[in-house]
Amino acid sequence: MQEIAYFEKGHGFPVIFLHGFCESNMIWEDLSEALSDEFRVVCPDLPGFGKSPLPEKPFTLSEIGNVIIAWAKNLGIGKALVIGHSLGGYISLEILRNNPDFAPGIGLFNSSAFADPDEKKENRNKLIEFIKTNGVEPFLTTFVPSLFYPETAKNHQKVIDRILEEGKSIRPEAVINYAAAMRDRRDSINLLKKHPDDILLIAGEYDQNVPLEMTKEMAAMLNKDNVYIMPRSAHMSVFEQRERCYQTIRKFGKRYKDQS
Repeated sequence: MQEIAYFEKGHGFPVIFLHGFCESNMIWEDLSEALSDEFRVVCPDLPGFGKSPLPEKPFTLSEIGNVIIAWAKNLGIGKALVIGHSLGGYISLEILRNNPDFAPGIGLFNSSAFADPDEKKENRNKLIEFIKTNGVEPFLTTFVPSLFYPETAKNHQKVIDRILEEGKSIRPEAVINYAAAMRDRRDSINLLKKHPDDILLIAGEYDQNVPLEMTKEMAAMLNKDNVYIMPRSAHMSVFEQRERCYQTIRKFGKRYKDQS
């Protein structure tokens, strides 16, 4: 079985949080503490990031989703909410697609159910070539700060510095393999239409990676009570609108907690 590094806090109905591209489970530290009074909060490092080793061969996001399910079941988790930031949201969708009995609800946290359009696929290809030539660190130096809302980015400099510091240990193959897997992922809009009551959407009003118009298209397919557009927030709403995000996830999660 794939080795997965993780931390967990609290007791109760399980909520698994999946971090985004070139991140680690550290992005969930404060959130996990805030929710641990009601939930068993479990936060893995995705394979290839943080302290989880990279699979030996290239992979699909569906395969990563299966790895997460197998790891969770090994921890005695037979059912859980799965909430993913960005890349983690793509994986959450694959888990819902392949094993809806495991995930009665999922959350898309600054993420999208749309497949990559041609322009973004080409940008993924350019990133792959850049990493092959220049390595990971020069990419992260530009990429990580760009995820934050410019007007408040300076308030999150410690987090930015920590992500950059942790990023020094990311292998180029991890960035390359995930970029290819994201490029080739399936469109999941049908899942939004099929599960409108069981998908939480948290979006940043100024997110350049998931533009507001795209968010509105997804929101039109979901229960409006499950859609939250965070003001003065870009792609890192978990830091930029910390308290609102905690409250939103707690409200969504309580429904499943009460049903368990």
